[in-house]
Amino acid sequence: MTILTAGYFDGKTSRRQPVNLIIGGGKLKVVGRDLALIVDTKGVHRSLRVGNTPRWLYLPGGGACVTDENDAVDRITQTRRYERMLHLCESRPAFAVIAVALVAVAVWLLVDRGVPRAVDHIANHIPVETETTLGEQSLAGLSQHFLQPSKLPAARQKALREKFAAMVLATRDATPHRLEFRASPIVGPNAFALPSGIIVMTDELVRTSNNDLEVLGVLAHELGHVHHRHTMRRLLQSSATALIIAGITGDVASATSLAAVAPALLLQTKYSRDNEREADRYAIDMMRKANYNPGHLAAILHRMSAKDGKRAKGNMLPPFLSSHPPTEEREALARAGVDTATTDGEQHATAEQNTNTTVALTPDKPRRPSNDPSQREVIALLANRQFDALEKLLVTHQQSFEAGPSTSDTLEKVFRSFEKVPRSEEAALNEWVKTYPASYVAMLARARFHYAQGMQARGTQFVRETPEENLRTMRYFLEKAQTDLERSLSMTPKPYLSRATLMEIAGVGGNRDDEKTQYREAVKLHPQDIRLRIAHMRYLEPRWGGSYREMEAFAAESRVQLNDVKGANRIAARVPVYRADQLKQAKDYAKALPLYNEAVALYPAPNTLCDRAVVYGMLNRDIEAMADLNQALPESKALDSTYCNDNAVWMARRATNADEAIAVLSQVIAIDASHANAFAQRGWRYQQQKKIELAFQDYHASAKLGDAWGELMTGKYLWSGWGVKQDRETALVWLRKAAEKGHPDAKLSLKQALEQVAKQ
Repeated sequence: MTILTAGYFDGKTSRRQPVNLIIGGGKLKVVGRDLALIVDTKGVHRSLRVGNTPRWLYLPGGGACVTDENDAVDRITQTRRYERMLHLCESRPAFAVIAVALVAVAVWLLVDRGVPRAVDHIANHIPVETETTLGEQSLAGLSQHFLQPSKLPAARQKALREKFAAMVLATRDATPHRLEFRASPIVGPNAFALPSGIIVMTDELVRTSNNDLEVLGVLAHELGHVHHRHTMRRLLQSSATALIIAGITGDVASATSLAAVAPALLLQTKYSRDNEREADRYAIDMMRKANYNPGHLAAILHRMSAKDGKRAKGNMLPPFLSSHPPTEEREALARAGVDTATTDGEQHATAEQNTNTTVALTPDKPRRPSNDPSQREVIALLANRQFDALEKLLVTHQQSFEAGPSTSDTLEKVFRSFEKVPRSEEAALNEWVKTYPASYVAMLARARFHYAQGMQARGTQFVRETPEENLRTMRYFLEKAQTDLERSLSMTPKPYLSRATLMEIAGVGGNRDDEKTQYREAVKLHPQDIRLRIAHMRYLEPRWGGSYREMEAFAAESRVQLNDVKGANRIAARVPVYRADQLKQAKDYAKALPLYNEAVALYPAPNTLCDRAVVYGMLNRDIEAMADLNQALPESKALDSTYCNDNAVWMARRATNADEAIAVLSQVIAIDASHANAFAQRGWRYQQQKKIELAFQDYHASAKLGDAWGELMTGKYLWSGWGVKQDRETALVWLRKAAEKGHPDAKLSLKQALEQVAKQ
């Protein structure tokens, strides 16, 4: 007989009763103050022995006893062989270490090998309804804390959706998706995919991009995550409960329990490197099939990488909402897509020329003939398809710059030739690139042509005043220019003009970080270049997101770095000029004048003199206004600038002295014989002086250049025979042209003329 002390639980309440256990004759008797229970020992089950922890004896009927006397329990109950072995192993530390190691290996194999395979199977069997619920609730959860409604104009969102849909359609990709735009200063430039194919793109990423092809590259990458169901896999891997339920019970629908915790799981996980590589390859393949250059994806990955580096310190964002890590490996992969997508320079060119072929472009504008002999030579060589001569000429200029950057002015001037090339010559530039696919100067020339086309379409109005078709045309050509410029960077050791032009494109697009990056790279190639610094100073202005403090700091930095004092003064003058420009726009001319005076004292730039002339004119100080114009126009001719010409014509129109106005207008016409408005205004001044023959000559010149008022006045002179032989048939032709352009006086004059003809 064996007697043990124990605690008894009746299985109905949590109360413990102290008892004695009396064991003998195959029976177990439980004796307590108010308890006497006898059971057969064969019906008693015991817990396994784990060290010296208390043992449990489970009685028939639901009761249980717990005791510390492990050895006695082992003696009075039957011990199986495997239990003795288990106790032996647990009693030996070495065996315990081995057991832990085996468990760790087993768990690792399960997580690393078993779970992913199970997830692949389960993810492919998740019902569409379940994924839809997950996607919508994930988006709602993220919107509560990190996302805000998009501030992009509805038209801009629609345009991007249409371009993305067109790319997907062109590649015949059937992956279901839905594009959503959100704003988020916290998240920053980002895009991410949610279950059910919801792709979220932030306004900040759209603004970070230099062109829409970069946006499409990121969207294609996110569509890759959707296609390969990466997000669903991550959610399943992050939820052991959902995986066990779905794997053991086979009830895939139970995965809907993820909906409540999906946002939290997404925030705490991120894609694996293999997932990112897979999505990158998917995006590259999609862009190639759509005839888009995968280099755009590489470009925005590089830019986002630079932004991430600046945001890294103190970044408290969850991993999922951190911008994708565009490592060098990923950039190399995207850039490799450019090489695999094309076999030579012409195939690349063809693909780029096919990009956005459905874009409705604004009509090309007539070019003002160049005053520079070297530019006229380049334009003529291109028109005559003399590519060998072009290569020889331009390579010589590039090599001279690389030997000594002091020739940068000449280099820039000769490449400005392509700003005067009409759009019809694009085919010639493509043929040149095909003939010399590895030529830096050919690629740069085509890029400068595209850049000029884009900026001419943009015009000089504020963005809010610029027609959407003009902005669309600008983006179309700037995308082409950027593609060529990025390819050109590896074609020469000193791609100075490529960097400078990329800086301008980034500045126009409002991408200040990229603009600064391109400036830093360009200034390394030519530290003493004044024009480069002037261009960079423009993007430090408050209207571009900069500040006066940044402008002043840059001016001070340039004064230290530059050897040219006059050049440093020229840069410093931009600060008072900008302040004065803002006051002039506000029509506070009295306050603007001293600032223009300060700027002119530092450096009398032609444009500054022209601006001051306008202020003088508005203050009714015509003599000083005309003096500034007479000083500015000759230098403006050398700079090949139209800004002073336009201001001079405007000032001459309102000047009180006709002779001074005619003198200024004559200077403009000498500089630009295609300035229709200058001819029209001079004709009006001659008419005021009763010089009818001279007036008709100017009106006729203006009419031939397409000016509606010149056409109207030419028609009137020919109808009436003023200063010219009467010719009513030709007069009706000019009146119709002016009326078709919407000129109200022309419509009235044409109507009156036709009525007279009808009466005859």
